[in-house]
Amino acid sequence: MSLKHILLLFTLTFIATTVDAKNFYRYKDSNGRLVVKDYLPNSALKSGYDVINESGRLIERVPPVMTAKEKHAELLRQQKLAEQEEKARKARQHDRMLLRQYRTIEDIKRTEDNQTASLKINISILQGHNKTLEKKLADLQASAANYEREGKAVPKATLNQIEATKEQEAENIASIERYQQQEASIREQFQADLVRFKELQAMRMVEEYARGQSQDLLTTTVMCNNSNECERSWKLAQIFAHENASNKLEIVTDSLIISSKPQADDQLGLSITRIPAKEQSMQIVLEVQCMDNDAGQKLCNSDAVTELKQDFVQYVSQQNNI
Repeated sequence: MSLKHILLLFTLTFIATTVDAKNFYRYKDSNGRLVVKDYLPNSALKSGYDVINESGRLIERVPPVMTAKEKHAELLRQQKLAEQEEKARKARQHDRMLLRQYRTIEDIKRTEDNQTASLKINISILQGHNKTLEKKLADLQASAANYEREGKAVPKATLNQIEATKEQEAENIASIERYQQQEASIREQFQADLVRFKELQAMRMVEEYARGQSQDLLTTTVMCNNSNECERSWKLAQIFAHENASNKLEIVTDSLIISSKPQADDQLGLSITRIPAKEQSMQIVLEVQCMDNDAGQKLCNSDAVTELKQDFVQYVSQQNNI
């Protein structure tokens, strides 16, 4: 028999075997017992079933047919999941923008001041205009009172001026309130950006230490293992910052503590960030800021600052109640 005939015979045998192969259906009956049959009853459609071959190998797993209520619930779940994924995508995009656009928190504060400057100018102009209108209104009302004391009718022009002045003053007040709301909204957004920026910086430093790229972070990081311990440590961190920063604390939130930056060579600024770790644990990261000059660099590299960092770890790690 030639090779060609052998291959043809093998192919025909394989096709015959494939055609004769039969699938079976495995499912649970109404009593919860596992059943295998060569046909598929309607009851199995509701509960779901497995398609298996003659050897019992799973070919396909078919889930139960969903009711209209279940389909609606699944649709809502998928929509919510899509919304969460989109929100997370936008958050990641915003994080990249923050790290690309800013180098320090001073950059963020400076941008905030630039964006609110024009609003402040508009508010100042309107407030000045209203002072002028108040004086004008007082003069007009005094003039109207003189007419009334003399038993004369107040001229219509005077009355119209009084009404127009009041309306202009009310419009200015409404504009001032609108500008103030815009300013507050901008400051709120920049406050959130500042907090997130510091969190990202702290997370990056922790990652650098984990990769062995930082030699300084170990003595300035504290790990807390559960929510109660972390809350206690965070309160202690606030006390430590208040007692050891050279200047007042500017920002105190649930995840960030920042003091005013140093104004002299012998002053220290402190920044403390709380970032999530695994499960309920967190890392509390201390950064020390000195003046940006030779004297400041010398201070930051001094034994005093090294001791301060060690004190921070010991102080925030204490288990006593506060």
